[in-house]
Amino acid sequence: MTPNQCRAAREMLGWKQEELAKRSEVALATIGSFERGDRMPYKSTMKAIKLAFEENGISFENNEYSSGIRLIRKNPEN
Repeated sequence: MTPNQCRAAREMLGWKQEELAKRSEVALATIGSFERGDRMPYKSTMKAIKLAFEENGISFENNEYSSGIRLIRKNPEN
């Protein structure tokens, strides 16, 4: 996950940094510094952030050709 993907995923879910911090149990300052590109969090921290997004329907794509996110709806009828 890149800082841009993190910001985009939050936007897609309508979350502020505080909501992501709460759901991932990661310090707000850590999320802020990651999104600004100031530093890369520990692997365990990145896993917690990614899991919080994935539990809410966000899917990440990273390969040699593209990177992005998408929202996978749990109920496609909505």
